[in-house]
Amino acid sequence: MTAGTEHADDSWAGPHRLAAGPRDTLELPVSSLLPADSPRLNGEDSQHVQLLAASGAPLPPILVHRETMRVIDGMHRLHAAVLGGHQVIEVEFFDGTEEEAFITAVKANTTHGLPLTLADREAAAVRIITQDPQRSDRWIVAVAGLAAVTVAAIRRRSSPEGCQVTARIGRDGRVRPLDSTEGRRLARDAITENPEASLREIAAVGGLSPATARDV
Repeated sequence: MTAGTEHADDSWAGPHRLAAGPRDTLELPVSSLLPADSPRLNGEDSQHVQLLAASGAPLPPILVHRETMRVIDGMHRLHAAVLGGHQVIEVEFFDGTEEEAFITAVKANTTHGLPLTLADREAAAVRIITQDPQRSDRWIVAVAGLAAVTVAAIRRRSSPEGCQVTARIGRDGRVRPLDSTEGRRLARDAITENPEASLREIAAVGGLSPATARDV
């Protein structure tokens, strides 16, 4: 199989960046790869696999977690390759934690290929919130392709018991407190010490948004 255009969205720059420029590809035996930690609750769609195998069209390389050799994105393509009698498949490697690999799988499957169902995306959001409750609602919206109100509702019913989160990590990777009182105090102190500091610098010191820093 040769490279095509159906890659994950490399332009998305969350705290766990999904890609850093073009990746090198190589061919690996299909027998060397392990099943995905898939966000698909019902597994792969056999009809979609058959359509891919019958099309004969070149398909993009699959994305594989280097450490575990699990497929992150491309299980349908892998099954199609096996169905078509291929012994090897083109692979791109992903380097990161298993949690990052799962997030990458969710993001990839909301931007191309056979879309995740609503149930798949909601279950993925539950898992992300449970594993890492500091991720902001907007961050999860960007990963799972859900409405902000849906993510907020999932958080209310899925947050680990006793979990007291005082700050969240946004899409830009910055940590912002849920209660801005302390951030405002730090910003005021920074302004007093350095009245010439830029709005961006003041916001960074307090972990505030530029609008809140401007208000301070």
